[in-house]
Parts: sequence; C-alpha cells; structure tokens
Amino acid sequence: MSERYFTLEEANGCIARLNEVMRQLLQLHGHLRTMCRDLTRDGINVSPETFARGREIQADAGALQRINLARGMFEAVRETMGVIERMGAIVKDVESGLVDFPSWLDGRREVLLCWRIGETKIDWYHDTEAGFSGRRPVEGLRFAAERSE
Repeated sequence: MSERYFTLEEANGCIARLNEVMRQLLQLHGHLRTMCRDLTRDGINVSPETFARGREIQADAGALQRINLARGMFEAVRETMGVIERMGAIVKDVESGLVDFPSWLDGRREVLLCWRIGETKIDWYHDTEAGFSGRRPVEGLRFAAERSE
C-alpha cells in the first residue's frame, strides 16, 4: 500500500511540476548513461546499478576521478527521483518518463493513475498488477484519495 493516494484532480494538479522535474531527470539520466558507457568502453565496467549497489570500483587515479563524477551524477539522478517520490508519485520507468499515482477506483479498488512525459493530463489508469500495457481510459470514472468502506 502507498503512503499517499490521489484523486484524478489532485494527480493532474501535479503534472506541470512533474513534467519539469521529469525533463530534468531524463537529462541527468542520459548524462549518467553516457558517462557509464564511456567508462565501460575504456575497460571500467560500471553502470547506474553499480552505484545503486554501492560497489567500490578499483581504477587508476584518472579513472577514479571520472568514476566519482559519474557517482555524483548518479546521486543527482537519485535526488531528482526523490523529488517525484516526495510528491507521492512513483517513478516506474525513467527512460520512458513513466510515473504512476496511487488512487482508489470508486473508493474500493487500488489502482494507479498513469502518466508519461509529454502528456498534458492523466488520461489512463491500470490495476496495480497490470502495468503500462493494461492501461484503460479514466474518462467517466471516479478516483478517490481514500478508500471507502
């Protein structure tokens, strides 16, 4: 269960800020991927997952400087994702700019309001197990921030 649930109106009220933050996140993530690809090309096998796991990387001084720059970029990505998470949303896929907002369909069934970067409002939802491919239109449905008994 989520810490916060949204009505459709509340989630749509977050879209302008979310769009701004997600654009920043995509840019940072792209830079991080490039840095990791360049390091790997130079024989230092590193990825964003390497930093997420907190692994120490052995390399010469010049390479360590580049690794530390990439680690700093990873931290910037993580902090930017934290901005979205503190809004109450869930980043589902950074590369496709996919974000979900927990909600209650008709106050009874937990669902996720689904937004992707470039969309001006939330037009879709899906069951918590269904994912992006199970998206259905929100039109005509009621989404609540609290569960009804």
